[in-house]
Amino acid sequence: MKAKYVFITAIAVFASFFFHELAHWIAGEWLGNKMGMSLNATYPISGYFVKDWHENIVSAAGPLFTIAQAFVFYVIINKNGNKNLYPFLLMPFIQRLLAMGLTFINPNDEARISQSLELGLLTLPLLVCATLFVLVYSTSKKYNYSFKFNAVTIAWMVLFFSILILSDQYFKLRII
Repeated sequence: MKAKYVFITAIAVFASFFFHELAHWIAGEWLGNKMGMSLNATYPISGYFVKDWHENIVSAAGPLFTIAQAFVFYVIINKNGNKNLYPFLLMPFIQRLLAMGLTFINPNDEARISQSLELGLLTLPLLVCATLFVLVYSTSKKYNYSFKFNAVTIAWMVLFFSILILSDQYFKLRII
């Protein structure tokens, strides 16, 4: 795997996390909540939302951006076939899949919304992951991206977002 692709993968990971959290922050601020944001979390500074229903809107904003990112890069890749953009399509799937996997420890955005709508813990996370998987699978199949290529890309992603998450936990840097 070329260094350029690995570098693009790192950018895809950091940008995906940053803009996912920024979407939460924008939604919270737009609703009148004073929000804080770190590398891997967004939260109301006061510890609670001005109105209870704000939590679902703020929770939805991040995944909605992530889903939009996947669709945009799906269209771009399938229009021009640029393999270097693939991490920007694959990352949303991996991000939401791992978040869903951790739902039993700490419910992810979609799980919290799913529970509040009384749809069960995993209904929305599964729908989101299935949708993102279809985009990744169809692109991977169309361009003959091998299992090895996908596995190595995912391994780089796991390394980069592990660095991001551990940095967030260790340094507790507040971005906004």
